[in-house]
Amino acid sequence: MSKDREGKYGSSKIGRRILTVLLILSASVALAATKKPLALFLNDPAYEAKLSPIERSLADQGIKYEIFRIFKDELPEDETEFSGVIVAGGDSMRNYIDWSNNIYRGGEIILAGEIPILGICLGHQIVSRVYGSVMYYSEERRWHTVEILLRDRILDGLPDNLLVWQNHAYAAAKVPEGFQLMARTSNTPIQMIKHSEKSIYGVQFHPETPGEFLKTPPGWKLLMNFAKIADAEIIPAPLPPDGRGVYPY
Repeated sequence: MSKDREGKYGSSKIGRRILTVLLILSASVALAATKKPLALFLNDPAYEAKLSPIERSLADQGIKYEIFRIFKDELPEDETEFSGVIVAGGDSMRNYIDWSNNIYRGGEIILAGEIPILGICLGHQIVSRVYGSVMYYSEERRWHTVEILLRDRILDGLPDNLLVWQNHAYAAAKVPEGFQLMARTSNTPIQMIKHSEKSIYGVQFHPETPGEFLKTPPGWKLLMNFAKIADAEIIPAPLPPDGRGVYPY
């Protein structure tokens, strides 16, 4: 082969390799562009003007989200524009379900279950009530270890005994119809549930809450696992935590 032909052949191979790399990069960018943020349903007016622990836990892991202040009647017109929903804690079931069991827009989103849903504390109680359970008084405010009974990908990388923060006044009295019990404690037997057919989860504890001795609680892994189940948009490298505000920073 002449040097001239060899040079052209070599250039052609390099060109094809560059084109292949560019096509792979373009496909990766296009795939990332199709991913959606989580919808975070805030139910506590105390966090209207400041960063809540659940937001911090999402932001520090690079999980994109959009806030809906349910206590101000903010709800998505179409929840499928988001990858999933996290129903946060608080003290009011407004816009979900009332004590006469009338279901409102927030509850309808949970019942439909068209996208993955994770209820936390009050959110867990809302999921339980919407699906037919009832509440009972069960005040608990302490760090406690929950026992995992049923493994699931939302628990990937987590041990069978999970140290978490409990901060609730009520709890679900029974596992809702169509759900499975995933975790328990002696004080509050129903600590975590999962729908048998849909990607709907409820956790009575607070996986997002750090402590003086636990800056990054193991429950953060649970939240990341949920984001992956929902195929939510996750930035590859979270920004430094100092001076950070509400996403998108």
